[in-house]
Amino acid sequence: FDVGIAEEHAMTFSAGLAARGYKPYIAIYSTFLQRAYDNIIHDVALQALPVRMIVDRAGIAVSDGATHHGIFDVSFLSQIPGVEIYAPATYNSLSDIMNYSVSSESPIAIRFSNTSECEEIKTGFIGAPMLYKADFDIGNPPRNVIITYGNIVKRVIEAKKKLEECGIEVGVFVVEKIKPYNDVCEAIASLVRNGTHILYAEEGIKNGGAAMLTRNYLLNKSDLPTYTFDIAAIDDSFLIADELCDIYELAGLSSDRLASYFLSDEGNI
Repeated sequence: FDVGIAEEHAMTFSAGLAARGYKPYIAIYSTFLQRAYDNIIHDVALQALPVRMIVDRAGIAVSDGATHHGIFDVSFLSQIPGVEIYAPATYNSLSDIMNYSVSSESPIAIRFSNTSECEEIKTGFIGAPMLYKADFDIGNPPRNVIITYGNIVKRVIEAKKKLEECGIEVGVFVVEKIKPYNDVCEAIASLVRNGTHILYAEEGIKNGGAAMLTRNYLLNKSDLPTYTFDIAAIDDSFLIADELCDIYELAGLSSDRLASYFLSDEGNI
């Protein structure tokens, strides 16, 4: 059904279909999903209807400006009870999550950017299906770990290579199931040893985002040893450039800025 540029109606219409036993998939750009926020809460989540939200253009819009930055969806969807959030890192993961969504009884958001899959994740990462992928043995993690999801993973891998040139070993942990948070956070907690340095790099708004919620979850686990947890995310900004620049550098998310977290003694838990 083509409902035109009417995100609110599209979401409530999908809820109505789900209530009648259909399996609706609703495709909306991340930046315009916020227009249907009230409808997601009242018409979908409150009734626990299995509407499948396909969230395209998730992440920073390099060329289209601030109105098209898909940087808020993880933050606002994380606040809604019962909504599952996925960020497939490869086409195979996307296929697995789509197959899972057919029989799901919960509202689901499946978010991805408008870029192709990362070949290095496809060939060099392993992990639990639809939960995480890592380029190291999770049973024997390195001291330094960058956690991430979405399109920024390519810059995270670049940062890892730059750090290795400086003799600093870093592992990359890619989250594919963001919410419920306790699922993947249990795996993240297993990475923590005395002196572990974690950087959560998120191509989204910091306040209420996945990195902040993950850190809060870990802080509530009193049995963890001493570790450092830094967050690289968009800090209370609409990310509007007033001159020609690298938008990722402006956001503090370039590979150089990410690498810098491990090149100094600064950090905060």
